Amino acid sequence: MKKFLTQVSFLALFMALGFEFWRVHRLQDDNAMLRAQLEQDRRESQSAMLPKPEESAGTRAEIERQTAALRGLAFKKPVTYKSIGREELRKVLESKLAEQYSTGELTDYGRTLATFGLIPEGTDLREAILGLYDEQVAAFYVPEERTVYTFKDMSFTSNLDKVTLAHELTHVLQDQNYDLTKFPLKVKDNDDLALATSSLVEGDATLLMAQYYGEHLDVRNMLSDVLGGVLGQKTAKFQAAPQFFRELLVFPYQQGTEFATAIFAAGGTDALNKAFEHPPVSTKQILHPEKFLRDWHDPEQIELKKLEVTGWRLIGNNVLGEFGVRSLLSPHVGLLEASRVAAGWNGDRYHVYERGTNGPVALVWTTAWETEQAAADFADAYRRVAEKRGVVAQVEQDATHVRIRQGELK
Repeated sequence: MKKFLTQVSFLALFMALGFEFWRVHRLQDDNAMLRAQLEQDRRESQSAMLPKPEESAGTRAEIERQTAALRGLAFKKPVTYKSIGREELRKVLESKLAEQYSTGELTDYGRTLATFGLIPEGTDLREAILGLYDEQVAAFYVPEERTVYTFKDMSFTSNLDKVTLAHELTHVLQDQNYDLTKFPLKVKDNDDLALATSSLVEGDATLLMAQYYGEHLDVRNMLSDVLGGVLGQKTAKFQAAPQFFRELLVFPYQQGTEFATAIFAAGGTDALNKAFEHPPVSTKQILHPEKFLRDWHDPEQIELKKLEVTGWRLIGNNVLGEFGVRSLLSPHVGLLEASRVAAGWNGDRYHVYERGTNGPVALVWTTAWETEQAAADFADAYRRVAEKRGVVAQVEQDATHVRIRQGELK
């Protein structure tokens, strides 16, 4: 068992860094010609490689059987597939984004993140999100439609196609057994909760990819598979995106896989199933699995009274969480210091107000910390951040709470 877990942990980390994190790896300029040649070869051989529809169905059915056996869950109904051309992806993504956020909500959310310095002021949030996913998506599952979207040029004969499908089929199993539409994946007033939930969902599926590779594919080909994926992957839009978005995209796969691996090591498939029955509630639990497994951590719930000031409107009401605090601090105090300070997080909620359209903004933010020392460390770190950003901030500590105000509501 110990040897198996060691292998799974290694494969999970390798796969997370290989089949997901490779998507965010910066390519050197001297790879450009090789990428172009690979793309040309792919196009030339595409028609010859594509199997007949009945052959694809048979391959998918076999991968379904293998995935269900590995995950220890059964498909309760047939899997629905929809095959699209890669040129259609943008329209599908636009439709899904519009279902969740209006144009005004995206504008407000962008200004809110900019208030914290997490993204540059004026960032086109809609284009940044669409660009990232348009570039990175290999296949995807839509719980609301109960449908797996794949691309017409996927043959399901390559290792990359097989493990990608196994990943999405894990989402189908999750949904059919636990109903992902009831999970807070799209909650708009608690980003920390949504990210923690996404990390369980994606971490479980990425761990399954590693198990699938080790069980059904030749691990001796892993390096060439990963390198093939790296060299063939487009990353221009990822590299152009704000650092916060890059970290946000990677987190559910990298930290989520580490979390899922820790859960699996503690109790195997049964422990993973129990995690879906009682999911994590914060990125603190994702970053520190012991806070989920042994020392359950419920963050302090903080309520802020909405301020009614003439000319000002509330544009942001949310929770940063440990991940968000770490992302906010790290560009200014370094990742190690930011991680140490953020680890003391015990809850937060913020309000961001805007006067007029694209006018001044104001921040009201209350944070809770595990100890008074942790609160003091955060207060000191945030003062340094504000100074480096050239922002005037009132930072007040009251025992284990730190309250911050920026801008003048008047």
